[in-house]
Amino acid sequence: MIWVIAFCSLLMVALDYMISKRWAMPCRRVYMAVTFAFDLLPLLMSAIDFLLIKDNTTWFTLFSMWMTFLYMVLSIARMPMNLSFVFSRKTLWRVVGVGVSCACVALFVYGMAVTRIDYKVNRVVVTSQRLPKSFDGYRIVQISDLHVGTMLSPVEEVQNIVDICNSLDADMVAHCGDLVNIRYDELEGTVVEKLSQLRAKDGVFTITGNHDTGGYIKDSISLTPDYNLAQLKEIQRKMGWRMIDDRSVYVKRGVDSISITGVSFDRKLQDYRHSFELPDVNILNCYNGVPKELFNVSLVHAPQLWDKILEHRLADLTLSGHVHAMQMKFPIGKRGVSPSMLIYKRWSGLYQEQGRSLYINDGIGCVMYPMRIGLARPEITLIELKAVR
Repeated sequence: MIWVIAFCSLLMVALDYMISKRWAMPCRRVYMAVTFAFDLLPLLMSAIDFLLIKDNTTWFTLFSMWMTFLYMVLSIARMPMNLSFVFSRKTLWRVVGVGVSCACVALFVYGMAVTRIDYKVNRVVVTSQRLPKSFDGYRIVQISDLHVGTMLSPVEEVQNIVDICNSLDADMVAHCGDLVNIRYDELEGTVVEKLSQLRAKDGVFTITGNHDTGGYIKDSISLTPDYNLAQLKEIQRKMGWRMIDDRSVYVKRGVDSISITGVSFDRKLQDYRHSFELPDVNILNCYNGVPKELFNVSLVHAPQLWDKILEHRLADLTLSGHVHAMQMKFPIGKRGVSPSMLIYKRWSGLYQEQGRSLYINDGIGCVMYPMRIGLARPEITLIELKAVR
């Protein structure tokens, strides 16, 4: 990602330089200084983070997100205008360039102020011949990637999320990881109280994601990843959530049962978390003792692990998050288009192969920048299971 940002920054510097050379500006040096400052803002922030910041505190993470937002509004949004002024002398194309740049600014601001908290409920039906008749109509609410530490108004936002989930009258809630952004203490008292209000007939099931593991803590001496993870799990248990990292539990309806398996995010995968495919890790132990004839729902943060699940036919329904659709999705085609398509084989929504299903929730919170663009609204998914014979 840093290479993409660096390329865009240097491209904008080049474009601004060419514009300043082409036009006789009375304040050319001021123009260059201001625009170059906007263009190089993310690289400057990266240097500050690397050289001066000893730890990724919540305040610095939020500050960095706002700087990225300013960069996108003040620099990236100008790119269509700059391109039209550098490569065309026709008034029409320059007007079009200015118009597109203004539209980009509006889209970014709207994505921060409105789309970021415009929660959508996606209703999905998943059918299976393996589902017991007693579970026909079983309702699962899936949430993922809250990233509480980067919420701008965490108490109000969490309350809205909980209210929506509780209104859906679910049999179970499946939380698929990344509850926090950097560290466990993002879950302060009032937020914990609100999350404790989340309800479902069979309970709230949760696993850990890559942001929960403490892998982004720079000062790992003051706060070790193991301690961070242990505290995060303990807080979730106190909230009444059922932590099912690397184990399976069972839900009953009369004489019938289904199994629920949780697969934690393995720290070995941290460097590959945005890779098209993941290196081999052992997830089979999570299913030890689970009868093959039982219908299984698996909570797996990274959707790339579905290939292994399919290979061993471990789960009938796999629920994942992680991708966020990179918080940017546009209405082209059935699934939409997103930059995440370039990185992930499966990136959003429902996938069905070999009689098995994967649903990738677009997540609720934000990373890198405090906005969601286009169709990438924060998602709460209501999945209804249907038995077919």
